[in-house]
Amino acid sequence: MMNLVTSETQFKTVQDIEIPSTFYRRYKSGISTVDDLFGEGILPGSSITMCAAAGCGKTTFLLQVLDALAQNGYSTAYASGEENEYQLAFTCNRIGVKQVQVANMTDVDTLVDQMEHFDCLVVDSFQALTSEKKMNSREFESYAVSKLTKAAKDTECTIFFIMHLTKDGKLKGSTLVPHSVDVNMQIEVDADVDESARKIYFNKNRFGACNELTVYLGAQGFDFATPVVIEEAENKAPSKKSRKKVEQSKIMDMKEPPHITTERVMKELEVDYNRASFVLRDLVNNDKLVKFGRGKTAIYKMV
Repeated sequence: MMNLVTSETQFKTVQDIEIPSTFYRRYKSGISTVDDLFGEGILPGSSITMCAAAGCGKTTFLLQVLDALAQNGYSTAYASGEENEYQLAFTCNRIGVKQVQVANMTDVDTLVDQMEHFDCLVVDSFQALTSEKKMNSREFESYAVSKLTKAAKDTECTIFFIMHLTKDGKLKGSTLVPHSVDVNMQIEVDADVDESARKIYFNKNRFGACNELTVYLGAQGFDFATPVVIEEAENKAPSKKSRKKVEQSKIMDMKEPPHITTERVMKELEVDYNRASFVLRDLVNNDKLVKFGRGKTAIYKMV
């Protein structure tokens, strides 16, 4: 077990300090882009906050990571005080997540007891946590973060706290939680690419570099297999508006038949499924195309 808490106050020469073995072990998701983002995997027993505005994909990202970990042999769980288990199951079905255990569980002490059974636990959200103990809000915040982060270290169960933001993008509540945990993560729309691109990055990482990853988010979740490559200087990619305009023009120049499909757009534009779906959806919303059917089998006809 990893115990980073010490009551000793004397100084030691660093060469005499024995580093816990946990620092050299990582939970691997098997998704190379995600493992690289965390620095060769997720450190066992670490505590992590995840912040983002509504609709940026916090739940989707963490469910996909948990499912990948579960497929790699780890035990993972998602405790929600925001959505009931049926809503979670519906979301999981849409994005292909199958092996994550879910529950509507918010009591701090109950979650602490459960952590010994899991390698990774997501708490959605920190603001939804409860306790039968009588405390004011400040006392409860301190109690919850200290109990859960200590349990994470004691059990080597990595814990993610989903954190709410205000309308102006600021963290709800005090800064106690982000200061207390090991890692702070954030997801935001990467408007320099397009509306479906998400930049996932670290504001703080005690156990690695503050890496970042830009990927597309679509109806089937994040496409981790094809991360967005941001070019620099003279090789910089065109702006989102000019890129979308070129792609839409190519689609509107397609001859019918055969019918326009997502697969055909992927092939002719040399883009992935999420990007093709995004451009087609925008054309439908602007009354340039009419959609018939659903999913990958849908066809599009010009107005």
